Amino acid sequence: MATTLSGYITETRRLLHDVNANFWTNAELTDYINDGRGHLIQDTGCNRVLQTYIAQTGIETIDFADLPEGTDTIDILTINLYWGNSRVPMYYLAWSNFNAQLRFWQNYNGRPVGFSMYGPKKIFIGPKPDQDYQLELDTVVLKPPLTEADPDETLPSPFTEAVPFYAAYIAKYQEQSYGEAEIFKQEYQKHVMQALNTTFTRRLPTPYISGY
Repeated sequence: MATTLSGYITETRRLLHDVNANFWTNAELTDYINDGRGHLIQDTGCNRVLQTYIAQTGIETIDFADLPEGTDTIDILTINLYWGNSRVPMYYLAWSNFNAQLRFWQNYNGRPVGFSMYGPKKIFIGPKPDQDYQLELDTVVLKPPLTEADPDETLPSPFTEAVPFYAAYIAKYQEQSYGEAEIFKQEYQKHVMQALNTTFTRRLPTPYISGY
């Protein structure tokens, strides 16, 4: 499995039967590999980052651009609110429920207890904060692209095994070999599912309840 950009390029060339670089340049494959890394994170959530944010008094919205990781943040899984010496998990509600339950009183401020996504890059918290609160957000964040100057992969194994297949899929799609492209896409999806199955099914919620 690849741990560097050059390793990714080598694996992708082997899949494409282009070890001598007759058909694709390293620059092209680098772009395809970085596309694959981005899609891998979107599909698996394999790069999770805890971010902190200060929710200000009376402000119910949080834009992803205002988080420490900025617009590289693509999803928010959970939020903890710091209250004294406690971390209080906030409820997630679908927007229709959140709007009905936590935005009913226009002028009410209190300790936020829930949050909801509003579009792809904004969340609402409710009720509106009655003071400044520190939040801890469990997020999924995109990685910077690999380059010759920064070639080392930091995504975890076994997720990285899927990346060369996605790069090969884009390469074949670009040359309009749609049948071969579809095969590589299916292999990418299969490797993604294998990675998810081998990393997220080994833990029991609790050993003290029957049914597991």
